[in-house]
Amino acid sequence: MMRNGPISCYLRTVSLLAVLSLACVCWAMATPANAQTPAGEQQAGWVSDVAGMRHFSGLRCPDVVANLYRTKVLAADADRMSGCVYSAGDGFRAILRQHIPGTGQDSAREFRTGYIQAGFRQVSLTGAAKGGISFVTSSWTPATHCETLWYFSTHSADYTLWMAYSLPNEEEEIGPSLEAFTDLLSRLR
Repeated sequence: MMRNGPISCYLRTVSLLAVLSLACVCWAMATPANAQTPAGEQQAGWVSDVAGMRHFSGLRCPDVVANLYRTKVLAADADRMSGCVYSAGDGFRAILRQHIPGTGQDSAREFRTGYIQAGFRQVSLTGAAKGGISFVTSSWTPATHCETLWYFSTHSADYTLWMAYSLPNEEEEIGPSLEAFTDLLSRLR
C-alpha cells in the first residue's frame, strides 16, 4: 500500500475539503444574516449608536438627556416618523417625536383639541413651560400634575416634545430638560 502516493494525497485533500465545507455550512447556519444589527433593531427602524441609538429617519436619541433615561423606542405611524420615551425615577417623563415636515403644528393643534375635549384645563405657565401648550391633568393630589407639548419646525422635519411632571416638585427639572432636548435637536438641523 502506498502511503504517500498520488491517490492517498488526493483522498486526504478531498476529505479535508469535505470537513471544511461542512464547517462553513454549519457556521453560516448559526450566524444571523446581519450580525451587526439585531433583528429587533432592523424591524423597528433604528440602529445602536455611540451613547444611544439612531433612527433610520436620522433622529438620534441618546440613552440619557438631562436627568432622563431613554426607556422605549417608538415606531413610525401616519404622520410621526420616529420617537423615544424618556423617564426619570421620580415620575417625570418626556416623549420626543419626529414628524413629517410641516405636520408639527397640526400635531400640536390635535394635542390641544384632544386635551380640551377630554376635559383637562389649559393653563398658562411661566418659565420654560411658558412656550408650550400646557394642561393640568390632575389636581386632587398634593402636587398638581401637568403636561406640556412644544413643537419645533426645521427644514428637514418637525418635532414635538411632550413632558409630564408635577408642580411644584419637578418645576426645576423642566427648564434643563427642555434645554437639553432643544440642544439635541439643534445638532440635527
